[in-house]
Amino acid sequence: MHTYMLENKAKFFRALGDETRLTILSYLLEHSYCACDFTPLTEKDQTTVSKHLKVLFEAEILKFEKKGRNVIYSIKDEETREMLLVLGIGEVKPCCSSPENCRVCCKEETEDKNKTRKKRS
Repeated sequence: MHTYMLENKAKFFRALGDETRLTILSYLLEHSYCACDFTPLTEKDQTTVSKHLKVLFEAEILKFEKKGRNVIYSIKDEETREMLLVLGIGEVKPCCSSPENCRVCCKEETEDKNKTRKKRS
């Protein structure tokens, strides 16, 4: 029993040892996301994102739900969410480098710029 608990904790902390996974978690602390949303947010291809999501799921940090062809990820439970917040993971979120191509984090910023451009025209 002790060895099993130790292995789970080690897996949990190994999963946190990657910048891309920390970025994914920081977004998921806000709300659930489709797996496809992480490609622009992390600037990684879909295969790489899927591998990172699998690591987080296997570390029992995430859960997922299939909705049609989409896979929606979220933090496993409130206890895990609180632990991630205490560790400061909610503060590590970088913004993507190209707001005009972003569908998620810069959506409002891009919409505001488009409205301003339309007013000037």
